Amino acid sequence: MAGSAALAGAAERLEGFARERLDVPGLAVGLIGPGGWRHELAVGVADVASGRPMGPGALLPVASMSKAMTAAALLREHQAGRVGLDDPVHDHLPWLPLPTPFGPVTVAHLLAHTGGIVIGMEGSPSPVAEALALGRTAPGWPPGERFSYSNVGYAVLGLVLERVAGCSYAEAIRRHVLDPCAMTASEPVTTAEAQARAATGHLELDGGAIVPAPWVPTTAGSGATLCTAADLGRFLRALVSGDPPLLEPATRERMLTPALPLPDGPGYGYGLGVRLDTEAGYRRVGLQGDCPGYSGYANGCPETGAGVVALGNGPWRPAGSSGTWAVVDHGLALLRAAVLGLEPPADPPPAVPDPPAGEPAPGQVAGELPGDLAALVGTYAAWNPWMPEVRVRPGADGGLVLVLPEGDEEPLTPLADGRFRLGDNPDSPERVEFTTVIDGRPVQAVVSGWPFDRVGP
Repeated sequence: MAGSAALAGAAERLEGFARERLDVPGLAVGLIGPGGWRHELAVGVADVASGRPMGPGALLPVASMSKAMTAAALLREHQAGRVGLDDPVHDHLPWLPLPTPFGPVTVAHLLAHTGGIVIGMEGSPSPVAEALALGRTAPGWPPGERFSYSNVGYAVLGLVLERVAGCSYAEAIRRHVLDPCAMTASEPVTTAEAQARAATGHLELDGGAIVPAPWVPTTAGSGATLCTAADLGRFLRALVSGDPPLLEPATRERMLTPALPLPDGPGYGYGLGVRLDTEAGYRRVGLQGDCPGYSGYANGCPETGAGVVALGNGPWRPAGSSGTWAVVDHGLALLRAAVLGLEPPADPPPAVPDPPAGEPAPGQVAGELPGDLAALVGTYAAWNPWMPEVRVRPGADGGLVLVLPEGDEEPLTPLADGRFRLGDNPDSPERVEFTTVIDGRPVQAVVSGWPFDRVGP
C-alpha cells in the first residue's frame, strides 16, 4: 500500500475538485486513511451574508448521519446486556401507541428500517411527540420483510436508548460515541447555544435567492448531533476500521452487514444505522443527512481504511446531481487508488440536474375531478421547517397528487375507510386524511399522523 505522500496528493487534487463542484455556500471536508492518516479542508463560506469563510473546523448539523451514532450507542448497550436487538420496542416503551397487526416490531427492525412503519413528518422537535403520532398509522407489512426508511423509527430508538442507558440521549451519545472517538468539538444534540458556534445554514428560494435557514433545537435519535468534519471522520474510522474499537468485532460486523440482500444493479442496502453497497468491487459504508439549511454525505471503505466526509451549509440535492456527493464519491475513489498504489481515476463529468417536478409534464393534462375530490385540492401548511407545506392538485388520471416541498409528488389512492394511501406502493403505511369540513371543503390534511392546515386554493 502507498504511503502518506500519495494520500496527500489525492487530498490536494480533491480540494481543487471540491472548489469546481461547489453547489452550496460552503463545504467542510474530512479525509481518513490507513495508519491514522487524516486531512481536513474547506471551500466556500460559512455565512453568505457576512462572507465569513468556511473553515476546516466548522461545526455543522449532521442530521440523519447521527442515526449511525444512535445505532452504535444501542449496540454498546446491547454488548453490556441491557438491551436485546430482538426485544420488542414495546418492552422498553410500553406507552408507545404503535399498532402491531403483524406482530412485534423489534429494536433490530427499527435499526435496519424494516419495521414497516411510516417515514414520519418530523412535525415536532420532541421525539416523544413524534412517537405518539405513530398511533394514527399502522405498519404496512410484517416487520423484517422489506426496507422502508423511517425517521420516526430512529426517534423511537433514541427513547429506547435513554431508557436502557438510564440517562438523557445527549449523555448517552457523549458516553458511547463522542468520548470514545475523541470527538471533542462535537455537540450530541441540537441546542440554541450550539447555534452560536455553527456555520449558518442556508435555503434556496424559488428564483435562486439564498437565505438563512431556521434553527430547530432537537434531541431526536433520528438526527440531532453536530460535528466538525474531523470529528465525523473519527467516527467513520471507528466504523470502517475499528479504530478506536468502539464496538466488538462481531458487533461491528453485524452493523456493517445488510439486513436484507443488496439490490441487483444500482441502489444500496442498509445495515444497522448505515447504508451499504459496493463500488469498484469494494465494500462501501455510507452516511447521508440533511435538515433545513444543511446537507452532507460520508463514505468509507473497510478494505482500505479510506473515507471521506463532506458537510455543507446549503440545501440537500440527490446524489446524482449533488456537488457534495460528487466530492465524497470521487474523493473515496481517489483515496482508495492512493492506498492501493493505483492510477488515480479521472474526474467525473458534472452531473445533469433533474428537471423540476410539481406540475404535469409537458403534454400531460390534469384530469377532471368529481366534486368530492375537487374539494380537497389546495395548499396545506404547518409550522414545520422540514415540511412547511404540501399541495394537493389534480393528477393526469382523474385522481389526486400530493406535491411535497422539494417538488416530489406522490399519487393519492382512495381507501375504504375514507383516507388516502400515499404513494404507488399498495402496501405503503403512509396515509393522508382530510378533516374538519367547512362550507364543503376540508380545512386540514393529516399526513402520516401530522396535521397541515389549509392556507390556499
